[in-house]
Amino acid sequence: MERGDVREESVRELAVHLGQQLTRLVRQELALARAELFANARQGVLGGGLLGAAAIVGLGAWLAAVAAAIAGIAEGLPVWASALIVAVALGALAGGLALLGRSRLARGTPPLSMTAASVRHEVAELTGRNGRNGQR
Repeated sequence: MERGDVREESVRELAVHLGQQLTRLVRQELALARAELFANARQGVLGGGLLGAAAIVGLGAWLAAVAAAIAGIAEGLPVWASALIVAVALGALAGGLALLGRSRLARGTPPLSMTAASVRHEVAELTGRNGRNGQR
């Protein structure tokens, strides 16, 4: 059915068209929201995994630091110095992973910005049309 002049359509036909358009609009907005939430959740999972890896590597750094202190007291400089070097390297790795994980988590936090912008655009478009027709 081709849409002719709006003045030629009955109120019932206009209501049917409005219902169809609103249904399509709501479905599109829900699909956009779902896609945004999936993208945000993915960034959160990546960031959480990196923070978990940083915690494990940090625990290794702590264990190496404890081993370095024990070896330093018990054996002398060469053993604890090497263990201390390992602890510093693992600590630097844990810090780098933590910073990377934090940036990934921060990247995934804006809630549904594309959906909100799309809804704002639709509302502005609808209110703009009503304003041009003299209706509010």
